[in-house]
This record gives sequence, structure tokens and C-alpha cells, in this order.
Amino acid sequence: MEPSTFSTPVGDFADLRDDFLRLTTEIGWCTVATVDGRDRPRSRIMHVSWEVGDAGPTGWVSTSRTPVKTAHLARNPYVSCSYWTPAHDAVFVDCRATWLEPGDTKRHVWDLVAAEATQRGFDPYAVWPDGPADAGFEVLQFDPWRVQITLQDLANGQTIGSSRVWHAAGRPASTGALLSR
Repeated sequence: MEPSTFSTPVGDFADLRDDFLRLTTEIGWCTVATVDGRDRPRSRIMHVSWEVGDAGPTGWVSTSRTPVKTAHLARNPYVSCSYWTPAHDAVFVDCRATWLEPGDTKRHVWDLVAAEATQRGFDPYAVWPDGPADAGFEVLQFDPWRVQITLQDLANGQTIGSSRVWHAAGRPASTGALLSR
């Protein structure tokens, strides 16, 4: 990707890490778009718990396997996540989504999601009474291939911010690895 007036490529995710974690944590909920069988986008609101390792971020979503979501991801496993603040700071994360299968450890994801849910006033046991062992507790893993962060400076009259864009180099579509924040 060539630099332009509005975007600058970064080679190392570390260059985005602090802004990425700050914004995704502050905003909390993001819009996640999938594509249906007729190539039409469909958006939903989700909370993604992000961890950042040496290879970049990995997202974890506690969710259910609804028929629509399951069909969309079976046909096309790519999703686009967007976060936005009223100050027009934005994060866009394009990922490959993979369902964790039975036998995969969900305890780590449960602990991560439950800690964040408590901070947001949400009780995950209200949805999944048996915690990570609950039959309805499913996990989507998001492996980003592209992250874009746009920061505005409205206080100084800057209404169009420049973006920094990171692309994963050689990152597998699904690492399956649990990373630490």
C-alpha cells in the first residue's frame, strides 16, 4: 500500500498497538459485518475481546451460532469490524473468523470476556448459566489481516484525519493460539 494524503502504511503492529487497545477498549462494542449468500453485507453489534501478541491482534467473541451468522461464515469466513467515537476516531479491523470447535479450550476466552463484561455491567452467567461449559457458549476467533486507525483532532480544527494501516505479513488465517495482552 502506497502512502497517500489520508493513509500511511505501518509495518509493525506495535506502531498501532496503544491506540488500537485504547480505542477498542474505550468503545467496547463494534459493528461486525458478514456477507450473505447473495453477496449482500449484514451488520450486527458485537463485543470483541482483543489480545495482542507478537504477530498482531487476535479477537475473541462470545456468541451463539445463530443460523444467519453460521450460514454467512460457512460461505465466507471474512468479517469487517468497525469502531467509532463521537470525536470521529475510528478503528477498522478486517479478519478471518473461525469457530472454536468442541475440545478447544474456551476457559481462557470465558475468563477474558467475563472480566470485560463485569467492567461493562454485563453478567455473562445470565446468558450462559454454566459458564464456559454451557452448551450455548460459543467462541469466534478473529484473525486480522488488516487494521486501520484514524485519529481526528477536532479541537484543533482537523476534520479529516490521516489513517495508519497495518497488514499482517504471512500470518496464518487461523492461528488457534491463545495470546496474552
